[in-house]
Amino acid sequence: MAPYEILAAVLLLGGSLWVLLSAVSVVRAHDALQMMNVFSPATALGLPLIVAGVFVHLTGREGFGWWTVLVAVVTICALVIVSSMASNTLARAAYQSGAPVDPQTSPQDLADGT
Repeated sequence: MAPYEILAAVLLLGGSLWVLLSAVSVVRAHDALQMMNVFSPATALGLPLIVAGVFVHLTGREGFGWWTVLVAVVTICALVIVSSMASNTLARAAYQSGAPVDPQTSPQDLADGT
């Protein structure tokens, strides 16, 4: 087994593990805000690790290519940026829709109308 295959497998399995752990956490969450919060690691860390694993695999199998680097970097940047913005927007929308909030959630800055 080539070293790039081992690295690709570690990255792919690591990313998959983050997505799995986030999915289990979503099932265990008590309200919509917690669901948004625990799913963020999947999109901000798990999916970029999977993209990096695919990049390593493709580079090892087909050789280095600038187009592959560009696609991987743009994809990872987009995942990180969009993930943080989407989490905040969805959590705010869930809160403002009147979805029940766990009483232990503190602080509740949106309750102040800010």
